[in-house]
Amino acid sequence: MRTSDSESSSEGKPLEKAKDEFVAERDGNYASNLEYVLENWIDWTPERVRTLEDVSALTMRNYASHLKQRAHADDGISDTSARTYYNYVSALLTRSVEVGDLAENPAEKREAKKPLPSGTTNSAEQQFWSPEQRRAIMDYVDERARDAIDEDATDAFEEVRDRALIAVLAYSGVRGAEVLADSLDNRRNGLRWHSVDLENGVITVLGKNQKREPTPLPEQAVAPLRRLERLLDPPSGEWPVFPSRHPPSLYDRIEGAGRESPDGDPWEYVLENGIEPPSMSTSGARTLLKRLSDEADVPELDEDEYLTLHGARRGVGETLYRERGAVEAQRTLRHADPKTTSEMYSHIEASEQAEDNTAVFDDE
Repeated sequence: MRTSDSESSSEGKPLEKAKDEFVAERDGNYASNLEYVLENWIDWTPERVRTLEDVSALTMRNYASHLKQRAHADDGISDTSARTYYNYVSALLTRSVEVGDLAENPAEKREAKKPLPSGTTNSAEQQFWSPEQRRAIMDYVDERARDAIDEDATDAFEEVRDRALIAVLAYSGVRGAEVLADSLDNRRNGLRWHSVDLENGVITVLGKNQKREPTPLPEQAVAPLRRLERLLDPPSGEWPVFPSRHPPSLYDRIEGAGRESPDGDPWEYVLENGIEPPSMSTSGARTLLKRLSDEADVPELDEDEYLTLHGARRGVGETLYRERGAVEAQRTLRHADPKTTSEMYSHIEASEQAEDNTAVFDDE
């Protein structure tokens, strides 16, 4: 949604045209990533910012603040990505100066860049689901699901869904927005059953690079998903794997299907009439994780802390990095650049170096 800003100059090259010209000069993955980021930036810009001349230092400062907020979200982008996105926009504006469409680049002004995240966070200070935390929450959701099934198997949907979701997050290394609905990106509407191959242990997700990517699904996540599929019995492969039972959202879907709102449970009505429910969102998953972290009495968490979506991904990578090395961690996390994996787990490398160096000086 566009925000308010100063009045449009009504002159100058339209942002879309400037973007198209810039992307056309680039090739390969860089061009694809550039186009994706610039399109999102144009969608974000205030309604009155339509041309290059309309982009001010204040516009870019607000964009830097927006990126910082995304970087600080539980399942948000990294500080490095925030700076990369800003630099892509700045590169567009620099090119516009070079070809005479702008007099100067407002993105390079000091006051515009000031809100950007510094990127100096120590990798060891970022949350990782430790093996102990992973076991604690998995033991809890597994017992919770079993109890619900024993009590009334037909009414155990939420507990079985939650167990499957936590298992996928805990063992696959996916990003939250790759399997859940993301309000900031309408292409991310949640993982669908047609993208799940339980026989071969693979799910296909829309990756960070906006391409469909196969992702390994360990047996620890396959079994809970198989139980969920049997219980849900989705009538179509288009159904979300992790449906939301949020009543207002269900009523919206029912009305959207041309039906009148039922007097009874909207979830039961959706199931009985084959109306596709909405997917659980990243926001809904954060709320769930806060509750489950408290109920499961997860260790090593401060009073106000909870297991985060991105902490699950980092935890998978950390275990793989320690047990199988950097290459396996990079492959599973689908990092395009090995440097990303190395930076994320630099604290492990430093610790291992300390042990090696200690041995060197043992005789002194």
